[in-house]
Amino acid sequence: MRGLHFYGDVEKHTAWIEAAGWTVAPSDAPSKHLLVCTHDNKAADPRERLQGTIQIMRDAMTHVQNTKVDCVVLTTDGAGFAGTRTIANAPKSATFVDAHGMGSLTAEVLAQIARSSGAEVSIVYGDPRVDAEVRDEILNVLEMNRSE
Repeated sequence: MRGLHFYGDVEKHTAWIEAAGWTVAPSDAPSKHLLVCTHDNKAADPRERLQGTIQIMRDAMTHVQNTKVDCVVLTTDGAGFAGTRTIANAPKSATFVDAHGMGSLTAEVLAQIARSSGAEVSIVYGDPRVDAEVRDEILNVLEMNRSE
């Protein structure tokens, strides 16, 4: 099996990851692949709600800064693009509808850290827990960047 590091709610993703021939590697094990799955935990407290995005990205980017990673795949639901556009003629301009939208946007911005360290970064919109097309897209990116 090929190994990848995972940041997010690992229990909800392990089955499809392993079914595709990958294994979630311990954080101290070598792996050139990193999968980051942000999620909306729907907590009422905005600070708790950010645990599904900000904390995950913070931990993942610390990993990227301290470890050589060739491929980073980030999933997000795109909440940072929800709501009324702040710039009318820029359909993908950021909005801060709520704490989760801010967290999703920050996850996408923080992905730049990985890119600047030399990793190939792909952002996939959707939820791999429930969407087979999103899982397939993630797996295709990982396979294209397989160096192990």
